[in-house]
Amino acid sequence: MSQLRTNAILDASGGNTATINTVPLRPGVLDPENRIINGAFDFWQRGTSSTASGYLPDRWYSEFSGGSFSQSRQAFTLGDTFGNNNPSFFLRQSVSGQSTAAQYAITVQSIEGVRNYAGQTITVLGWMRRSSGSGNVAVQCIQDFGTGGSPSSRVFVSPQTVTLTGSWAAFALTFAVPSISGKTLGTNGNDYLQLRFWTSAGSDFNANTNSLGLQTIGVDLWGIHIKQGTHTTAATDLYKQPEIGPEFVRCQRYYFKMVDPVGSGVANSSGSVDRMSFTLQTTMRATPSISAPSTYNFYNGAGTRTGTASTLHASGGMQFQISFNVPTSGYTTAQAVSMYNGATPSAYIAVDAEL
Repeated sequence: MSQLRTNAILDASGGNTATINTVPLRPGVLDPENRIINGAFDFWQRGTSSTASGYLPDRWYSEFSGGSFSQSRQAFTLGDTFGNNNPSFFLRQSVSGQSTAAQYAITVQSIEGVRNYAGQTITVLGWMRRSSGSGNVAVQCIQDFGTGGSPSSRVFVSPQTVTLTGSWAAFALTFAVPSISGKTLGTNGNDYLQLRFWTSAGSDFNANTNSLGLQTIGVDLWGIHIKQGTHTTAATDLYKQPEIGPEFVRCQRYYFKMVDPVGSGVANSSGSVDRMSFTLQTTMRATPSISAPSTYNFYNGAGTRTGTASTLHASGGMQFQISFNVPTSGYTTAQAVSMYNGATPSAYIAVDAEL
């Protein structure tokens, strides 16, 4: 099969707005090779710093065992450039004080669907630097066939090492992702291809980390993306960070934080507002879990009450419902009630369908 490679497709006026089958080719809108979401670290719905394992930048999960650990959003200086990009934020992960064979620190992204890149050669690209300490980073791919039923065991692709310095530098690592022919998927629809960045690892993980070892190190990451085929660091010059709007919607498929949420429901006679409905921005990956930890304001056209969540009603599609405990004195049964904002600063509802 013949292939045509080019740096850009331009329309008649010279702008990069050409289309194929009505699909726009503006940078960041159509990048069929790249399945990494939020590789430019523009979105941080959960916060901007943490010393615990968990998600922080959207779609990126960090975990550690032992020692001291932190992850945080850091800002680029206005005017900093990477290729053709003027980035805003990057991820910094720092680890220290680890001492045993079973301790580690890692940042991962799980790409929905183990079919992605199966049987193909891919190159993982981006920029890294060491912000403190000493050491390097090991990068690894894992195929996970999900849960439920009798799925196949994980397949671990041989890791590679990125040698770091104190300055930003592009990296390009080529992996042969195994075929999934003959494998069995779990029945829960949560299979994935995972990309792992190890920043410290005891000897228990030597096979997964190229014997990286325990490290005291700070690592900065930006512009993580994937291209099919074999590429060198020169290919990072072609990377264009995704457009803000479409990329945020991709993040919201997995996690959506509604700050100062609004909704509508009806009062009943037992001190509650039944099944207040909320609308999502996009269909989520799976039926989500819901967290509503705040105190919220409710209004019936005459007076305001405050209340808290009592029952969470998750469902598929683009809506979910929550019932609330609200003092309903002055409200009548079946009366329409609206939630118009949080009664506490930064009140929110979080909807989570991460892998």
